Amino acid sequence: MNYKKPIIVATLGVLISTGVLMSCGKQSDKTEAVKTERVKELDSLVRARLSVGSTEALAFVDSIENMEEVSPALVSYFRATIYNGMAQKATSELYFQKSLEGDELLNVDKDIYYKASDYYSAFLANRGEYADALTVATKAYEVSLKDLTPSGKRWTAVLLHAMGYFQVQLGLKEEAEKNFSMAYMTLSQTISTDSSYENLLTYARVSYNILDAYTSTDQYDKALEWVSLAEKAAEQLTEHPEAKETDKTNYVGGVAIHKALVMLKMGIGPSAELSYKQSEEVGYFDTTYGLLEQAHFLKEAERWDMLADLMPRVDSVAKAWNVPNSLHYVKTYVAPQFHAYLQSGKTDKALEVAEKMAVLADSVAAYETDHKMKEIAVIAAQKDQHTAAAKQCAMQAWLWVKILSITLVVLVLCILGYVTYRIIKAKK
Repeated sequence: MNYKKPIIVATLGVLISTGVLMSCGKQSDKTEAVKTERVKELDSLVRARLSVGSTEALAFVDSIENMEEVSPALVSYFRATIYNGMAQKATSELYFQKSLEGDELLNVDKDIYYKASDYYSAFLANRGEYADALTVATKAYEVSLKDLTPSGKRWTAVLLHAMGYFQVQLGLKEEAEKNFSMAYMTLSQTISTDSSYENLLTYARVSYNILDAYTSTDQYDKALEWVSLAEKAAEQLTEHPEAKETDKTNYVGGVAIHKALVMLKMGIGPSAELSYKQSEEVGYFDTTYGLLEQAHFLKEAERWDMLADLMPRVDSVAKAWNVPNSLHYVKTYVAPQFHAYLQSGKTDKALEVAEKMAVLADSVAAYETDHKMKEIAVIAAQKDQHTAAAKQCAMQAWLWVKILSITLVVLVLCILGYVTYRIIKAKK
C-alpha cells in the first residue's frame, strides 16, 4: 500500500484551505478597514452637525438609525455624545450605558468603545459609584492591552489612570499608585516622540486627574508631588498651536485651584490666594467642575459666607448628575451646605438642611448597605482573595454595613439637636 497518496492529498488540502483562508483573511481585513473608515466618517458627520446645533445632530442620527451598516450600539453612542454636548448628563449617561450593553460597540470600533467606557465610568464616578466605575474601566483596559496600535497604547494609559482614580476612592492606594505611575510614564514616553495635540491633551488630563484624586481624598502630601507635574502638562498643552482657549480654562485653571488647596493645607496662605486668583481669572469657576472645586476650597478655607452663596448652584449640579441619596451625596453636597449656612449665621436655612438630612437617613442607609456589598466584590477582584489583607478588608466592610444605619441616625439627631440649640440661643 502506498501511504504517500493520502499524505499528498492531505497536503494539497491544507495548501488549498490555507490559500482560501488567506484570501478570506485579506478580504476580511479590507472589509474591516472600510467599516472602520465609515464609522469614523459618521462620527465626524455627527460632530459637525452638533457644532451647528443639537437639533440638527439628533435629526441626522435619526436619519441613519435604520441603515443596515449602523448598529444600535453606535446609534446609542452618537446620541450619548450629543446629549453630553447639550449638558444633559443624565440622558447622556443612559445612552452611554446602552451603547456598552454586550460587546456590539467593541465589534464596531475599538476607539469608540474606549471613549464610551471612559465617559460612562466618569459619569458613574461623578455620582460616587466608584466600584461600578472601576468595573467598567477595567473591562475596557483589558481590551486595550491587546490593542497594539498607537491609539490602543494611549487608551491603555488613559484607562489605567481612570482605574487608579477609582481605586483611590475605594481605599486601594497601592494599586492606584502603581497605575498612576504606569499611565504617566507611558504618556511621558509617548509625547517625547509624538507631541500631537491629542497626546498632549491626554497627558494634561491624566496629570490633572491624578492630582484631583489625591486632593479629593485629603492626601495632600501625595497631591503636592503631582502639582508641578500637572502644571508642566497644562503648560505644554496650552503652548501647542492647536490649543483652544478652553484648554487654558480647564487645565491651567483646574491645576491652579488644586494647587491653592494644597498650599492652604501646607499653611502657605499667600501662595494659596495667588493660585485661587489665577483659577478665577481664567474663568475656571464658571465651569461645572470649577464650581465644585471652588466650593471645596472655600469650605477648607472656612469662607462660609462665600460658600453659602455658592451652595444652591452646587446642589443643582447634584440634581443634574442624578447623584443618588448616598454618603457621597451627604458628604459632598449636603454637609458643606449645612456648615456654610450655620457658620454664616443663616440658621433657618441650616435647620432646613438638617431636616433634609433626617429625611434622607433611611434611603442613604439602604443605598449604602446595597452598594457596599458591590464594593466588597470589586475590591476582592482587585486583590488576592486569600491574603490576610483582603480578608480583613472584607470583614471591615461587612462591619461598616452593620453600623451604618445607627451612625446615620445618631449623626442626624446630633445635628438637629445642635442646630435647635443654636437657634434657641440666637433668639434669646
